[in-house]
Amino acid sequence: MSLHEFLQADPECRSLAEGAVQAVSPLLPDPDPRETLEQLEAWAFDLAARMPLPWNLHQALDEVNGYLFRDLEFRGDAQSYDDPANAVLPFVIHRRRGLPIALSILWIEVGRRLGLDAVGIGLPGHFLAGLRTDLGLLCFDPFHQGRAVGEEEAARLVSVATRGQVVFHPGMLVAMPHRGILARLVRNLCVRYQRTEAWTEVIWSATHLTLLEPDNPEPLRDRARAHLRLGNRHQALHDLETAQSLVPDPLVAEWMEGLRKG
Repeated sequence: MSLHEFLQADPECRSLAEGAVQAVSPLLPDPDPRETLEQLEAWAFDLAARMPLPWNLHQALDEVNGYLFRDLEFRGDAQSYDDPANAVLPFVIHRRRGLPIALSILWIEVGRRLGLDAVGIGLPGHFLAGLRTDLGLLCFDPFHQGRAVGEEEAARLVSVATRGQVVFHPGMLVAMPHRGILARLVRNLCVRYQRTEAWTEVIWSATHLTLLEPDNPEPLRDRARAHLRLGNRHQALHDLETAQSLVPDPLVAEWMEGLRKG
């Protein structure tokens, strides 16, 4: 199944783990998500036996974090942060390390299989997992062994990640739709590929972003730049025309005029 087929069958991306596999499928030798889903089910089954009786939410969360980050030894990969493998859920499961967003997807999917209302929280520059409760949203940082994150720590994370360019406000601590999580996962890769001038990879990642965010012109502009770097002027013009049909931009119009003359 391709990402396009997955989105047609599940436009809200309820199966977040399956979507995370399809979203980065060009990086996988086999994009079949079944092995990944079976592993998540097995871990959730093991964890179910550890859930406290009578029920205690905080003890349950301690068990989840202890299992994932102590027993299974998942951790954030600070040493090779920009390695694309850190964004690929099957690789993250195998290597036991990854990006904040990939580890959060893992946390969310294990939590959901335990009946927890687990969600993703997309702070500027950093991604968290969260749990919706009757008392509000509890936030955790899977990149740092699932430690609890309150507003003060969230403000610190945003400041560090953005080098002080973004000021935190509590409204940032809000659940993100699954489709938005997958778009952010792919956008992280697309930005890295542009930075390293890996233009072929920019094309597939920008293409996946157009599937996830069909009303967003920016991936089309990114793909046009990649096409131009690879000498594909006609494809670049086509992408720019499509982007202009979504959100006209006078600078892009000038860019297109120059390409037509050139």
